[in-house]
Amino acid sequence: MPREDRRIIFEFQETYKALYALCVQKELKKPPPGLVGAVIQHPTDTSKVLVRIENPHSNIAQDVEFTRDFLAAALMLYCRTCRIPLPKTAHKSVELGSDNVVLRVQI
Repeated sequence: MPREDRRIIFEFQETYKALYALCVQKELKKPPPGLVGAVIQHPTDTSKVLVRIENPHSNIAQDVEFTRDFLAAALMLYCRTCRIPLPKTAHKSVELGSDNVVLRVQI
């Protein structure tokens, strides 16, 4: 049976917007203002990621922790707002790149 494997690539600023929007929607603490410098695997917990947010005005960088599921949900919400169709039954996962985040959709 044929399968589909799609990758939707998000730049770091799109990732920040997605995380911010989901935090607002869920009424959670919003990430600090700034630019995303990196998104990396949590050193001890594979179900979490660290988002490094750098504030160019104060030269302070913060690592904010999110679960992979929360990041995936944020990216899916961002896709909906941009009218990118995502099948409900597809398996969705997040892959971290050096300068982007990828939402992988497998059917």
